[in-house]
Amino acid sequence: GNRSAASAPGAAAEASLPALEPIKTPDQAFLADPYLNLGNHPGLGKTDTLALLWHAAPDEKAVWSVEVRPSSGGVWKPAEKPTRKTVAVKDVAPFEILTANLPGLKPGALFDYRVVKSGTPVFSARARARRGAKEPERVVIVGDHASGLPESKKVAFQISQARPDLIVDTGDMVYDKGRISEYRDHFYPVYNAEGAPDAEKGASLTRSTLWAGVPGNHDIASADLDKYPDGKAYFYLWNQPLNGPSGLGKSISPISGADANQKAFLSAAGAAYPRAASYSFDAGSAHWTVLDSNSYVNWADPTLVSWLEKDLKSSKATWKFVAFHHPPFHSSEEHKDDQWMRALCPIFEKYKVAIVWNGHVHNYQRTFPLKFAITKPRDAKGIVEGTFAFDKEYDGQTKTKPTAPIYVVTGGGGAKLYSPDLDDKPEKWKPFTKKYVGSANSFSVMDIDGKKLTIQQLSLDGKELDRFVVTQ
Repeated sequence: GNRSAASAPGAAAEASLPALEPIKTPDQAFLADPYLNLGNHPGLGKTDTLALLWHAAPDEKAVWSVEVRPSSGGVWKPAEKPTRKTVAVKDVAPFEILTANLPGLKPGALFDYRVVKSGTPVFSARARARRGAKEPERVVIVGDHASGLPESKKVAFQISQARPDLIVDTGDMVYDKGRISEYRDHFYPVYNAEGAPDAEKGASLTRSTLWAGVPGNHDIASADLDKYPDGKAYFYLWNQPLNGPSGLGKSISPISGADANQKAFLSAAGAAYPRAASYSFDAGSAHWTVLDSNSYVNWADPTLVSWLEKDLKSSKATWKFVAFHHPPFHSSEEHKDDQWMRALCPIFEKYKVAIVWNGHVHNYQRTFPLKFAITKPRDAKGIVEGTFAFDKEYDGQTKTKPTAPIYVVTGGGGAKLYSPDLDDKPEKWKPFTKKYVGSANSFSVMDIDGKKLTIQQLSLDGKELDRFVVTQ
């Protein structure tokens, strides 16, 4: 069976921590309750820095501050002074995004924080800094989720039961156009729900668990700011490292529409547009490289390839993972021509990427460890042809040292499922597919412990659908 939530790393010591005094948040204090992001902090040194964001109605008189202390007790100390940015896009009442950097966090340690408005604490939560380089770490990987369907709430509840240290999103974080209104309807209320976690409403994940966003097509591919002036909100609602490629050429999330709408978007997004769509960061003993895999990006462009190679080559982390939305390899009918990310497979092989994590296809699939040699580059449809070499010695149970990357689709986070009829028809799977579950919404749980990874796929009922181990 799956490891119980109580045996998540460090759980025993945490049982004895003093309780955090709850604060009754005044009505209307927030348009979005506080949530943790990486901020522009890709590295992880002797101390960690994370960004805390919240949204509020514009109020020039309000004086905001944030205070932090170790969860084991101690005095509240001020975090950095919050920055304030007004978002004023058409069809949404202007609001402020406030961001406070939380420096000096002890890696892996629990900390408490509280948000203070004009001298009165209005919010508090207990959270965890990124795991240190030698610590075991539990990561949840999930995609294609904030759909407004009941399944997304059940998955959120099960994620909370797994008690991850980090959540990595594989994209399509909100449906259908990445709009502020969609985050407010389907993302924040489900993944930052008030009170005890509940399969009917979701869980308070984003206030207490670091969540790294990976942009999908529903997040940033739609260009029309006249039709959706609050679209592409990824670029200002998330605060992520700005260490992505700078020479993007034509490979930029496109915008179109009236000058005023473009100007409003660009003002809200600031330096994050377009750079925050691809980035990398460290957490625990792993290096994560996040790529914008939308079809407008040309991953054959030497500038982009050289950024990716440098990023993977320079990392000294024990484990390297790559996360992007469009899977290079899957067996479903839906999106079967979206193969353009295969162009990067030789680079993943060269720099010993352990697992490539994808979404886009609304189910769970795992390949054999595989090497792919391109014979024909991307055509107009998106198809990339090549030859395969599979490591079929690897079984993930007794033979756990693969000779090539494993590609995992984990896009069952709450949207309508794809090709469930293929579950029991392995003869219809592509030759690279080892495991296929299309009949259950699900998410991935990866335990990283030294030179060993244990990956489980759990359903929205907490049932184990797959398990495999990778060792070095």
